[in-house]
Amino acid sequence: MDIEKFLDDLEKLVNIDCGSNVPEGLREVTDFFKERLKENWIIKEYPENNGKNPVLLLKNNNSEKIDLLFLGHNDTVFPKGTTKDWKYRLEKDIVTGPGCCDMKAGVLSMVEIAEEFRKENINIAMIMNTDEEIGSKFSKSIIEEVGKNTKYAMVFEPARKNGNNVIERKGIIKYKVEFFGKASHAGNAPQEGINSILETAYWITEISKLHNWEIKNSINVGIIEGGVGVNIVPDYAAIEFEGRSHNLEFFNKIEDKIKELEKNPVVKGIKINIERGGFRAPLVLNEKSELLKNIFDESKKELNIQCDWEIAGGCSDGNFLGVLGVGVIDGLGPIGGEAHSKREYLEVSSIEERIELVKKVIRKMIERKMFD
Repeated sequence: MDIEKFLDDLEKLVNIDCGSNVPEGLREVTDFFKERLKENWIIKEYPENNGKNPVLLLKNNNSEKIDLLFLGHNDTVFPKGTTKDWKYRLEKDIVTGPGCCDMKAGVLSMVEIAEEFRKENINIAMIMNTDEEIGSKFSKSIIEEVGKNTKYAMVFEPARKNGNNVIERKGIIKYKVEFFGKASHAGNAPQEGINSILETAYWITEISKLHNWEIKNSINVGIIEGGVGVNIVPDYAAIEFEGRSHNLEFFNKIEDKIKELEKNPVVKGIKINIERGGFRAPLVLNEKSELLKNIFDESKKELNIQCDWEIAGGCSDGNFLGVLGVGVIDGLGPIGGEAHSKREYLEVSSIEERIELVKKVIRKMIERKMFD
């Protein structure tokens, strides 16, 4: 591969402000790939969120059945204006800049690999979305629809700092709960008030009892609001929290607990509103992904690549596919770290290594007729 061309493209992409909520930057990155791939790929664009978060589906033929699906996202977590002060920088073996490893290098890697096998007798597709960092709330249905007809998927999120790939990921569910009480003077008429914060505090303690790190089930109440003064019985409060686990049953327990708390408030007269946010099922090892894992292990050994597998606490778009029975391997991008911060970096020497690893795996899959 032409590593200099790869780095030139990476510099262009890193220097584009393309946070999930920066539509003009997302448009620019989307058009970059459309222009690059329009000659050889069938391209369908979904104008999600009124065109603000476009999704690309690229295929090497018209088949509805997908043998191998590549997933990557073109958005970052960084706000508009980030690239004014923080641009692409290459120093020895390290690239820094917004989204360099999460996951602009990963998307370029998957394009490099897909181009290699475009003419093979296998059905290849790529999905590039622009809302992954905000939960893929617009692209989820597209990924799931394509996933229903997909055998295997490879996700090009960055490899871990230590070089490891990702074999499983926790699932996640998010909630916002609002509590509506009645304001009153805390000194003259406290008995006339309905204290929303008291009910909120009870919910926090009860929900948090489900947290059990010994079995890696977590609850995190991350946002709380309410009250305007200590001399006023608060009439409004709210919390936002998430639960994460490798076990689907844990999410059922959360839902059961919420229904129980809603049915049995401790503050008389309180009104409760529950908003259920995005849900991603856990990505767990299945028969197909285990088969893929074994081929990766063979290939790593042959290429003398020293890395192992990890179970990640964070989610990716691969979570949407695992629950459909697709064989999924994740963390296949180049090695990097400190994502979502201005310390984000990418190891240049890992780019070709990881691309060659995936190419070797796909060649083995073709030889073993895994796509027939």
